[in-house]
Amino acid sequence: MTGRVLILVGVMLSAAFIAGCRMKSDMNLKKVKVSASTVYCLFDPSCAVAVTNSSTVPIPMEIMGKAVVESRTFAGKPGTPAAGLYGYEYRIDLEQGAETVVEVEEFGKVKYMPCLSSIIFDFGPIVDTLDYNGDGQTDELIYVVSQGGPGKASLGFVQRFHGRLTFNFDSPICVGGQNHPGDSTFFFGLVSTKPPRLVDATIKETAGLGAASPKMKKNIKYHVDVYAPQIDTEGSKSDRSEGL
Repeated sequence: MTGRVLILVGVMLSAAFIAGCRMKSDMNLKKVKVSASTVYCLFDPSCAVAVTNSSTVPIPMEIMGKAVVESRTFAGKPGTPAAGLYGYEYRIDLEQGAETVVEVEEFGKVKYMPCLSSIIFDFGPIVDTLDYNGDGQTDELIYVVSQGGPGKASLGFVQRFHGRLTFNFDSPICVGGQNHPGDSTFFFGLVSTKPPRLVDATIKETAGLGAASPKMKKNIKYHVDVYAPQIDTEGSKSDRSEGL
C-alpha cells in the first residue's frame, strides 16, 4: 500500500512539474530575429510575399502628428514550406508622432511625450513547424524582421494565456521630440492554419504623466482593430501539427 501511495505521489509531482514548465514556456514564447528574404522564401518562391489583407489603423493618442498600428496577412503558395498556411504580421509606428503640451492639474502646462509598452489580442494556436531563420530548428513561434524591413525596436518577452497574446516591446515605443523622430517596431509575425478576421487589440501606454499626478488617468489603453486568425467554432483542441 505504501508503495502505491509513493508511486501516486510521484506521478502527481511529475504532472505538476510538467504543468509548471508548460506555464513558464507560455510566459516567454520563443522568438527569433530574421531577414525579410529568409522568412518570405517560406511562403513564396520569389522570396517576396503578396499581401492579401492589410490595415493601418490610427492609435487615438493625444499627440501631434499620427500614431498607427499596421497588420497584414499573406498565404503560403503551393509547393512552399508554408503551403496552406497564413502569415500574420504587426508593427507599431510612432515615427510621425510628436510630443504635445497638455494641461495637468497641480502642474500646469507640461510637455506630453507618451510611450507604448505592449499590444494584446487573441490569436489562437500558433504553427510551430517552420524554420524561420534557417538554423534547422522548427519550434519557433514568433519571428521579428530585423533586417530588410522598416522599424527600429524589437520584442521583449511574449506571454500567452488561453490563446491571448501579450507582445511586450523590448523598450518603450515613444513619439518624437523637437530634435528627433518617434520610434517604431520591426514587423513581427506568426503563422496560423486559419484565415484572417478583424479582432480588437489593446495597446498599453507606459505610466508617464499618469504616475506623476493622481488627477490624471492611469493605465491608459487604446483599442484598435488588427487581423488575426478566425476562431475554431467546433472548439476542438489542436494538436502539434496544427500549432501550439
